[in-house]
Amino acid sequence: MSSEYEQNVGSLIAEKLEKLESMRNSSQANQTELHTLNLELELLENLYDNYNLGMNYFRRAKGGRKGLRE
Repeated sequence: MSSEYEQNVGSLIAEKLEKLESMRNSSQANQTELHTLNLELELLENLYDNYNLGMNYFRRAKGGRKGLRE
């Protein structure tokens, strides 16, 4: 089960990883841009992990999301 938020953040992580890989293979890679891209990836991974940790409580609680929709 994944939400739209998880899918969007996951796709952003995949895009950033592809860009990072292409920049590493490029001879014109700027160190500042590489550092910035690494920071962005770390931020996105933290957002993804924090969301999952917070939502696990609601997903596993008795009754799940049923109580929120009443």
